Amino acid sequence: MALKPWWNPGSVQALLLDLIQAELARLRPGLQDAARLRAPDPDLGALELDSLEFLDLATMVAIQFHLHETGHEAALTTRRRLSDWVEIVLESRACQDGAIGFQTSGSTGQPKLCLHDMDLLEQEVAYFATLLGERRRILRAVPCHHIYGFLFAFMLPAHLGIPVLDTRRTLPGAVLRQARAGDLVLGHPAFFDLATRAPLEMASDVVVLSSTSPCPPELWQRFQALGGVRAIEIYGSSETAGVGWREAPEAPFRLLPHWSPDPEAPGRIRRPGVAGKPLSLELPDRFQWLDTEHIQVLARRDGAVQVGGINVFPERVRACIERHPEVDEALVRPDGREPHVRLKAFVVPSARCSDQAHLPERLQIWLAEQLSAPERPRSITLGPSLPRSALGKLTDWD
Repeated sequence: MALKPWWNPGSVQALLLDLIQAELARLRPGLQDAARLRAPDPDLGALELDSLEFLDLATMVAIQFHLHETGHEAALTTRRRLSDWVEIVLESRACQDGAIGFQTSGSTGQPKLCLHDMDLLEQEVAYFATLLGERRRILRAVPCHHIYGFLFAFMLPAHLGIPVLDTRRTLPGAVLRQARAGDLVLGHPAFFDLATRAPLEMASDVVVLSSTSPCPPELWQRFQALGGVRAIEIYGSSETAGVGWREAPEAPFRLLPHWSPDPEAPGRIRRPGVAGKPLSLELPDRFQWLDTEHIQVLARRDGAVQVGGINVFPERVRACIERHPEVDEALVRPDGREPHVRLKAFVVPSARCSDQAHLPERLQIWLAEQLSAPERPRSITLGPSLPRSALGKLTDWD
């Protein structure tokens, strides 16, 4: 079977590296293996993982690329160079290219598999290729292994026949200043907030694309002040892929043409699926229909917040903090004082805590081994009891 243009060694290597780094961060927060992965053709078996963790890593790769369907998954444990894994993925895709999986976090914070038909993803990429106009390069500040990066940093550049540059090790402001006419910049609100804090001049005919969380009004104002820059916000999720888009903060999201209301379930959306069978899905957020082509997105259903474009669950972080023997109770919330969302924690020390003055420091060290960087609270406040209102409801704190 002839491979689609995105299934090429360079793109697959970039995709695998992003997936492997994300899984390493999940398996062992704080594990320092990034330098090894930047080496030419790294030995994945030599990473600082025990045998079970390595099998976990190989399993995640097998699941995302459906290697079990072609019988290629066993080769991941015997051929351990990155170039070997690239070859395994390409060999498997040459046999079967029907679907792909993406790992996300469910309401409990555990990985959740979302399956997508490649033909439907290709349909979406073709639509956005038309919407975005003629592009010459893609500058990506997002990883490829999540659905947003996969669509726009993996599939789209191959569809358009243009190069994609990984800019994640460049300061955000420098990325925008160095963008040329015809460039597409892929980011998320936290990235663009950093990129636009200082005044800057940009080339005309640059498109900035944001997703993963809503762009706040002040960020839209900065986009509008850039003059010839076209800003587009995409709404979607790992479960649905892209759902809608807008180009102004007050505008509702316009649905992609293949989505429509589900006549049998008002709270769901529907699209034609494989072989004409309708695919009906629930959005991760509460929303309101304005008409059959536009929706107003409201609050999330699962309690997640976005930190740097990553879903973080305050309840999961709270439960982790309360497992520490020196903690009796904890409360975790987004910190509204930050220019972009981070978490903060309020902690009630337990009777086992003999040195409260240094408890926040000890907790931060301990949490670095338990949680990923986006999950870790930026600040920890101590008190004799959780903050409550006069009616006894949990409340915020300074």
